[in-house]
Amino acid sequence: MTRLRSLLPLVASICLLAGFSSCTYFGVNARPVPPPGTKVTWPPANFAEVRGYCYDYTAEESRSFFVNGRMHQGVMDPKGVVLTPDQVRQLLAAITVSHGKQPRTPCYKPHHAFVFYDAQGGVAAVFEMCFGCNKFMETPEGLPEYVDTAALHALCKELGLPLGEGNEFYKDVCQRRRVR
Repeated sequence: MTRLRSLLPLVASICLLAGFSSCTYFGVNARPVPPPGTKVTWPPANFAEVRGYCYDYTAEESRSFFVNGRMHQGVMDPKGVVLTPDQVRQLLAAITVSHGKQPRTPCYKPHHAFVFYDAQGGVAAVFEMCFGCNKFMETPEGLPEYVDTAALHALCKELGLPLGEGNEFYKDVCQRRRVR
């Protein structure tokens, strides 16, 4: 019994370290929440227009599409691509209905963003996506853990937003097509 008690701190340490494994980093092995098929209401604020963007997140230190209230310096075209009402419905269907668990990696290198603007042109919400790792960030929070990444990819293609692999692809395409 004494020997067993002496092993308890070691067992506790192993369990604690297992909880900090990189496999759980940034939702890599997160469970689907809410359950698949559940629709959430997002964005919480009213919006009048949605625009899609492609950007080279490596153009500055922050990966977020908005940095200190301004658009990221790596954006290919600051005007973006205005989504039609049907494309907005496609986007919302892709991101507001929970999907089952999908493969992810811990990279998070976003190159695409959708910005929801209010009637005065202010930012009501932002959704940015990394297709390389299948992760995203939304502002404000409230989307399901897993979304329809295939539908998002198809929508980006339909909008003419560049799709490729690796940071060099996006760096090159954003520099070549940059609109001032």
